[in-house]
Amino acid sequence: MKRFLILFVLLLFFFSCSGHAAEAEMENMVALDEIEAKFEAISDTEAFSFVDTFQKLMRGDFSFDLKKIPEMISELFLNELRQQKDMALQILIVAVASAVFSNFIKVFKSSQIADISFYMMYLLISTMLLRSFLSMNQIVVNTCKDILTFMEILLPSYLVTLVLSSGSLSAAGFYEVTLLGMNLLHVVVIKLLLPVIHLYLILLILNQMSEEDYFSKFAELIETVVNWGLKSVTGLILGLQAVQCLVTPSVDSLKNSAMQRLGKAIPGIGNMIDAAAETVAASAIVIKNAVGTTSILAIAAICLVPILKLSTCILLFRFLCAAIQPVCEKRMVEGIDSISRGTMMLLRILLVSMLVFVLSIAMVTSAVKGG
Repeated sequence: MKRFLILFVLLLFFFSCSGHAAEAEMENMVALDEIEAKFEAISDTEAFSFVDTFQKLMRGDFSFDLKKIPEMISELFLNELRQQKDMALQILIVAVASAVFSNFIKVFKSSQIADISFYMMYLLISTMLLRSFLSMNQIVVNTCKDILTFMEILLPSYLVTLVLSSGSLSAAGFYEVTLLGMNLLHVVVIKLLLPVIHLYLILLILNQMSEEDYFSKFAELIETVVNWGLKSVTGLILGLQAVQCLVTPSVDSLKNSAMQRLGKAIPGIGNMIDAAAETVAASAIVIKNAVGTTSILAIAAICLVPILKLSTCILLFRFLCAAIQPVCEKRMVEGIDSISRGTMMLLRILLVSMLVFVLSIAMVTSAVKGG
């Protein structure tokens, strides 16, 4: 009944309007300017505009210049590489100096001095590694919070398009599952898993302080817990979203068909009401699909720069480990490699946080086709 009342009010409003006028009025209900303003405040990508992309999709203009994407990615990659090269060079110099000094001390058969020199160099490198890791961790935290902020901005407008294109059940189902996903991202990922990764990295670094292996199994346990936690969050959210996409659109479609037949049966104006209802529904579906697709691209734009930063850090330290392995002690190489392993887990968390909402919006956008 609520769906019928909403549809009836919209029909009265759009009764004398053309299809383009109906779309224009619905676009105003989506509050694109507000989304654009807040998106610019949280996004590091200036090349993407929410309103411009939405308008292109509404016009059917899919002429994206794919040649610029590799150029933009390579430029961002090189910029991040230039920012990280100083610290990588410092670590390389310290590691090589430590290897030379340790070999020089071994000539005099003084193992105690060699151990002290190793610990001093290793602690110096560990300090630089922890500083780099904390900066990467802060990037992930800020990006996850930016995703949550964007979803809070998007949710009311996208729910309007779902109500108009399909019905209240589909909108309510998407709202509940998305709200659950936002809470899980905030509590499980940001509050629990990210601090656990700090402990994981510290264990990897401490494990190389001694020649005996003391903490590797504990670190593997933490890695398993983090992976299971991410898989559980992903499976729960996407599973619930899939279930509601299979059920609620069908129920809304059945209700809407009954209401349209009832309106069409009204003598005199039934055909006019049916034509107006089809115009409103078609316009709402177009706007819903455009908002959903633009939102997916917006989330990808929010995560693009952080993903490139983390990927650059991983590749740089993997290359550094490969370069120093022939001359440095194994424990030194493994200690430096720990930063890439910790950053890999941060990258996994960021990708899961992005894909959960991207796939949820994609599922709802493709499943809800109106009634």
